Amino acid sequence: MRFFRRQQQSRRRTVRLVVCYVLALIGTVAITSAGLGSLPFLFGAKVGHSLWWYYLPPALFVCALTIGLSLHRLRELRRGGEAIAKRLGGEALQLADATFAERRLLNVVAETALSAGLPTPPVYLLRRDGSINAFAAGMSPRSAVIGVTQGAINLLTRDELQAIVAHEFSHIRNGDMRLNCSLAAWLHGLQGIASSGRYFLYGRDDEHYLEYRRRKNVDNHPFDNGVEIVMQSLPLQALGVLLIALGSAGSVFALWLQAAVCREREFMADASAVQLTRQTAPLIEALRKSARTASCRLASPEAPEYAHLMFGRIRPGGLAATHPPLIERIRRLDAAAARRLAGELADADSFALPSSVHLSFAAPQPMSAEAEEAENLYRQRQALMQARIRRCRPHTPPLQLPADWQAAAYDGEHAAAALLCLFQVPAPPAEYRHHGGISPFVWQQLARLRQHPLLPGAELLEHLLPALVMQEDHVLQALLDQIRRCRPQPATPEQDHLWLLLEAYLAPTPPPGRLAQHPAAEALTRAAELTPEQLYTAVNAALLLTDPAKTALLRPLAATLPANSPLLWRYLCVRLDVGAWHFGLAGSKS
Repeated sequence: MRFFRRQQQSRRRTVRLVVCYVLALIGTVAITSAGLGSLPFLFGAKVGHSLWWYYLPPALFVCALTIGLSLHRLRELRRGGEAIAKRLGGEALQLADATFAERRLLNVVAETALSAGLPTPPVYLLRRDGSINAFAAGMSPRSAVIGVTQGAINLLTRDELQAIVAHEFSHIRNGDMRLNCSLAAWLHGLQGIASSGRYFLYGRDDEHYLEYRRRKNVDNHPFDNGVEIVMQSLPLQALGVLLIALGSAGSVFALWLQAAVCREREFMADASAVQLTRQTAPLIEALRKSARTASCRLASPEAPEYAHLMFGRIRPGGLAATHPPLIERIRRLDAAAARRLAGELADADSFALPSSVHLSFAAPQPMSAEAEEAENLYRQRQALMQARIRRCRPHTPPLQLPADWQAAAYDGEHAAAALLCLFQVPAPPAEYRHHGGISPFVWQQLARLRQHPLLPGAELLEHLLPALVMQEDHVLQALLDQIRRCRPQPATPEQDHLWLLLEAYLAPTPPPGRLAQHPAAEALTRAAELTPEQLYTAVNAALLLTDPAKTALLRPLAATLPANSPLLWRYLCVRLDVGAWHFGLAGSKS
């Protein structure tokens, strides 16, 4: 896909549509003013020398009404993306409380923010919504938020999720949020003309106004009551019909132009998403999957108002559609894929009915088999690692760490960066960070951690291990290979022991031994004096011993080694699977 050319085409079309939108606003105001100014002539007024006296007051009234309502609406929209996300039922995600799938989403957002060169925005999850959808809200990159539905994180792979997140970041980077909010605000002001006509024609009998009357006790207020009597006595029905006719025609035309602008920005965001991810297939697959959940509408009643912010369409098609047809979006990404999926997506857009029809069907979709398997694997690995740490570590007070280091206990990629920092691995040049199996986000976090360096220790390593094991096997192996390549030679005893402790924790739990003694294992009684090769040989021999024999072998060392060489002592306990409480050290047997 030639995404740069697609972006330039979308920009040119957007400029033309915005110009037409502005002309529609000006034309509607001018026609409405002319219609109101001509009313006196319909009732027999004679044309004087000062025609402006007939047309200027209506023009000022219509301009003040339109501008006032637009500025009021724009002020509401400037409250930031968090207000919009909460109105849609979003819940802010916190790394410490997130599941594996939610942490994957947080990592994807952070990685994409790095690729886009933008600050990482807060992430909101729409838990009640089973459709595949997402949105970006906010007037600026600083106030922006990313919202994703539960169906998206349940049903999409990591690459597909990154594709729709990149699509939303493209809206942020291209200024689409500010443009959409400005168009929506001016459209709201233009619709005020027709709203005024309905007031003159029918009066105010809606629920909001009746609540206002009850709260303010309007019936007993002389001024407000007098205004209502005067307004009801005037022949304003004809004026109401005229305002509805003129205002509705202009607002409908402006609505069509706004929808056309939104459709062009969707094409541009798709092209920019391909530029950020360097992949077309995941975005096409995400669009295809979103068609399957098209009948599963967003749960929030506010959804139709913010339809233009969404990744997928939630309004019916036509001139007022805020999103182009799915097959057209796919065709612009890959014509061959569009031909292949044409039959499957032929009726996809017909499912995008008005949200009010489907509000009760927004049930969460079941988690995909891949996501469920990853979630179960993460929970199992985390529980096993935590149990192993509790068994082999004496009681120690909680670590007081900076925020970036504290996050390593909750997320695998933060833990990977912390591990690289512990072993003093240098970051490669920027052009090589996309290779080797380690995410660029990890290298970014490594730079932040180096601003607050900490001394390596067993407790610090154990702090990040439960989150570290959530990495996929090939990612964890790439991380270990990178540390192995960058280890200083010759290394200090502390560096050797830290590496041995890491390998011990990542190695499978050894099976029970059957020997009562082994000559090579006796060398462990002077473990602090052994070279790494000698230590490795002695530990392998000790693995053949029974549990009482291992405890008896390590007991003489328990008096001095935990204080003098804590890393070495912890390595021996972990590798031999001997609990700390065997030596009179406080620990938990849970």
